[in-house]
Amino acid sequence: MDLVEKLDHVAFAVKDKAAAARFLTSVFGAREVMDMEWEGFRFASYLCGSGSMLELIYSPEPDHFINRFIDRHGEGVHHLTFKVRDINEMIQHLKGHGLNPLGVETSNELWKECYLHPREAMGSVIQFAEFPEEEWVKIWGGK
Repeated sequence: MDLVEKLDHVAFAVKDKAAAARFLTSVFGAREVMDMEWEGFRFASYLCGSGSMLELIYSPEPDHFINRFIDRHGEGVHHLTFKVRDINEMIQHLKGHGLNPLGVETSNELWKECYLHPREAMGSVIQFAEFPEEEWVKIWGGK
């Protein structure tokens, strides 16, 4: 059963996007391919090598969930995102294993997602997402 297609990206919660971006570009040789707002916060995606993606998530709002996360845990890895073939199948698969998918959102054809809480996922937030990769490549392909 090939529900998971690949590890799509690793997301880092940061306070200072510019400083984190300098680190990714100078140390990893990454290049920024997208920086956009999404539901009250921003994320910037960086392409490394032959397709590895790193993401910076940040918000100017002090009470935003990203900054609350940083206050509790410090800056660093926030979540791992796995691209899945079919989000509904993945949700049923997770439930079949006694897990409780959170934040289920399937109304956007460009990004359907759910999460596992760290207590159910070896201490890390895990995001599963179904999306047409070719559409996202069009969005950031010109940068």
